Amino acid sequence: MSGKNLLNLVDDAVDESLKGLVFTYPQLELNELERVVFKSGWSTSNNKVSIISGGGSGHEPFPAGFVGDGMLTASVSGSIYAAPPTSHILQTIKCLGRASQAGCLVIIPNYTGDCLNFGLAIEKARSSGLKVNQVIVGEDCSIPDDELGIAGKRALPGILLVIKIAGAFSQMGRNLEEVTNWARTVACRIASCSIGLTPCIVPGQGPMFTLPNDEVEFGQGLHGEAGYKRIKLQKARVMVGLMLDTIIKTLQLQEKDKVIVLINNFGGLSQLEQGIVTKEVVEQLREKNIQPVRIYSGTLMSSLDSAGVHVTCLKLSAADDSFIIEALDQTTNAPKWPGGSLRIPSTREPIKKSLEVDQRESKCLLGPALNKKQTELMKICLNKACGEIIREERTINDLDRACGDNDCGSTLKRLANGISSSIDQLSLSHPATLLTEIASIAENRMGGTSGALYGLMFTTASASIKKQILKNNNWLQIWMEAWSAGIEGIKNYSAARLGDKTMIDVLEPTLQDLKSNLANDAVLSLVAKAAEKHAEATKYLIPRAGRASYVKQSKYLKDMDAGAFGASVWIKAIATAMIDLSL
Repeated sequence: MSGKNLLNLVDDAVDESLKGLVFTYPQLELNELERVVFKSGWSTSNNKVSIISGGGSGHEPFPAGFVGDGMLTASVSGSIYAAPPTSHILQTIKCLGRASQAGCLVIIPNYTGDCLNFGLAIEKARSSGLKVNQVIVGEDCSIPDDELGIAGKRALPGILLVIKIAGAFSQMGRNLEEVTNWARTVACRIASCSIGLTPCIVPGQGPMFTLPNDEVEFGQGLHGEAGYKRIKLQKARVMVGLMLDTIIKTLQLQEKDKVIVLINNFGGLSQLEQGIVTKEVVEQLREKNIQPVRIYSGTLMSSLDSAGVHVTCLKLSAADDSFIIEALDQTTNAPKWPGGSLRIPSTREPIKKSLEVDQRESKCLLGPALNKKQTELMKICLNKACGEIIREERTINDLDRACGDNDCGSTLKRLANGISSSIDQLSLSHPATLLTEIASIAENRMGGTSGALYGLMFTTASASIKKQILKNNNWLQIWMEAWSAGIEGIKNYSAARLGDKTMIDVLEPTLQDLKSNLANDAVLSLVAKAAEKHAEATKYLIPRAGRASYVKQSKYLKDMDAGAFGASVWIKAIATAMIDLSL
């Protein structure tokens, strides 16, 4: 972890962040001196219960991002990982008390500083005659009950479900006692568990702790503290399973139970991983015959830049699940709540599979055919090429790191795996049809630019072979024309040309070397060496096409082009396989 950040002054970070929020959502109102964010129209008497929550900063978007109709009336933020001062909380309660006679519910995260400061403010407000209730939320189930200290369970993102449901019932016009009772009911039925991949870095300080690359913190806290225990990092499904097992045990979930699920990103986890975790949570619950009726996922209550995930479940009861679901589905304009109409399950049948041609349909074998020996040679060459691409995956990725996405090798490996896994179903005896099939594999397995380029190359090469009529067994001439057509297919739809540091810089000159050395008995060996030589020569070229063309720092431009090297690998593999078979 680098500790790099985009700040002005550490001491101003919270104030400037809150200003950024209200600049983005200008209907929110900010009391800068006390770091209080009010919802629009808060001061107009509407005789509805006010909902307040808050805590230390560093957990953005909590709490200020959940201010709005149907959620918080106001949020109070402290300094980073520090409870807000009592005076700020009290002033907020008094302001809302003057605006509405319905009273105020304060939802407090169960941390000592928050409980003390919010509690003192509540007692002072009550002594001045204001109607104030409180609900303390603590749902962390990663620590066994018999090992808990006197502070009890920590608050985690489950507090957001309490806020949403309390805010919805307030919006419906329920009185203070009803809103409070619903909040307490929900708070008693939630459990959260977490896996932390990295510690956070508090601005101006170093990492909170160190963590080896192959380990994670089970039960990592919201304030950067280490977890209940340290365990080895495993696949997502295993990590999710550990969290769910703990939650299921805590809530005593059984088959046919219904739950609300909330999946929270610590802040540093990629959206790709977030989606995988969400998929695993839902599928694993369904496997246990536990029904997740609503799923909320996103960065909702972060721990600065830490990478990790919380999973929260709210257990529904048959007696009141419809009321809770109605409250969750009620619209809110709080800017960071991840709900909305798309969260409500559709009544339509899900798409079971992609709309593709049935692979069982009989194939139409086009173009000239290979004899039995040539067909076997084709299979050997393909297997050799695929094996070499898979072996060189890391090298190709390394070449792609500075100027690309660090995935060129992985992308080519997907093509190689796709060909290898279906080699016995491919039309090996009819090259025109075979290349069309390989083009389809490239499009579906590779994706992106590489998938399109290889798809074009194989498709146009296939079209060239389809036109050919085999005369005097002149397969070499057919393959050279197909190779040339494949290059032209790429050039017709891309800007890449010879000298632009792309795979064209291997494909085109190697073909010319083949044509120039047809009379040489060692032509295959020369082709293999030529492909290698032309890939090496791309070290000295300036990229003028593709993503690498946007990189201008010379230190990143001194290696071979990843795509060119990848092309040289499979050309050399095919030539070498043919040499070996001719010996």
